[in-house]
Amino acid sequence: MTTEPPPPEERAMRVWSLGSYPDIAPHFLSMAAHLVESTAVTEGETVLDVACGTGNVALTAARRGATVTGLDLVPTMLEVARENATIADVDVEWHEGTATDLPFDDDTFDVTLSCVGHMFAEPPDDAARELLRVTRSSGTVGFTSWTPSSVVPAMGAVVREYLPPNPNAPDPPSLWGDSAVVRDRIGSGVDEITFETASVLIPALSPEHYWESATTESGLFIVALEPIDQADRPALRDETVETIGRYFDDHRNCVPMEYLLTKATVA
Repeated sequence: MTTEPPPPEERAMRVWSLGSYPDIAPHFLSMAAHLVESTAVTEGETVLDVACGTGNVALTAARRGATVTGLDLVPTMLEVARENATIADVDVEWHEGTATDLPFDDDTFDVTLSCVGHMFAEPPDDAARELLRVTRSSGTVGFTSWTPSSVVPAMGAVVREYLPPNPNAPDPPSLWGDSAVVRDRIGSGVDEITFETASVLIPALSPEHYWESATTESGLFIVALEPIDQADRPALRDETVETIGRYFDDHRNCVPMEYLLTKATVA
């Protein structure tokens, strides 16, 4: 008897409720600032942060004087985001919801942003449509996504070697870090689109420490490892640590994580 997989929203809720994303989120602060700076968020603009997590982008935009709305699927993420907004002494309107069905009218925002958040929404074409739909004509859509050649997709590729083939598996989230794919998904709805590649540096004492953090703090890896037979886990760990080692920067005790920043002007 074949068990039907849970719907995408249910899977996403479970993934992002596990682990300790609030411990991971501070590593992405520089990327959030890069995104807000690149999209030139200014005082008085209306800004939406899609899949806002603990509020990195939303608070950064609010500190510039923008009128900001943050949306996330997971209530506990929004609780932390509210606490962060209180500490920063900024006002942000928080909503619970999914990136594939945004609870906002057409043409609501001047700027719509997402920092490695929308990339995990399924199906991706729905997420692309929604980013454009809620943004006014001549407004800006901007987002960051891990590139296909970065460390997280490389680790995921190792994990998949230990799983049975799944012809119904969704597209890898890192395809949002491929400029050709992004052009295909949103190109017809924008007048101009530009790309920039950069990296965030994740501090770690060794590849083994990075593996330990990923498998205890990241809901993505916690869920991905659940089907793996216990007898296979030592070999999986060794292979993944070796993969991480190819990225590890001994001079700075960190793992660089490459991302693509996309900025587009809505038609």
